[in-house]
Amino acid sequence: MYKLGKGIVKCRYVIFVLSLLLLIPAGIGYVNTRVNYDILSYLPEDIETMEGQDILVDEFGTGAFSICVLDGMTPREISILEEKMEAVDHVKNVIWYDDIADISIPISILPDSIREAFYNGDADCTMMAILFDTTMSADETMDAIEEIRSIADERCFISGMSAVVTDIKNLSDKEVPVYVVIAVILALVVLSLTMDSFLIP
Repeated sequence: MYKLGKGIVKCRYVIFVLSLLLLIPAGIGYVNTRVNYDILSYLPEDIETMEGQDILVDEFGTGAFSICVLDGMTPREISILEEKMEAVDHVKNVIWYDDIADISIPISILPDSIREAFYNGDADCTMMAILFDTTMSADETMDAIEEIRSIADERCFISGMSAVVTDIKNLSDKEVPVYVVIAVILALVVLSLTMDSFLIP
């Protein structure tokens, strides 16, 4: 052990330079390593959830969907927003009641089945379905949700598993650096209290 310690001290400059050189591939690996947020990718491929998603993507070209709740928007504003959403990459279709009836028709005279599908009692609040051509947690789906949120305003609320995964990703990216800083500070405090000199750590 003594010889090992003596050898390390003797070759300290070599070890330091080697450590700096090893930081280069470590940095490249860190930048190019993608965090996988797709929880379905960890499931066995032969279960119904995975098979169903594959069938939706392969046969119908639809892998994920989100529900957008719109509060206090006029039918004309919603129609314009729908067109903007449909122009977003990987959005296959946006379904709202103007796909069934013209927006000039008053909501009150729509058939109950249509009105109840898009409105729930309050005529100021409606919802639309957004269909994507990618899977639930694919990067393309999350990018599309981010773009839709940038197009929409505070009166629009996007729900669904894809939106939840996007929120988790954003929250993780925001909070992980804070947790790392706290962990480093606490480790330094413990080392300072337990070593001969508080400057050593």
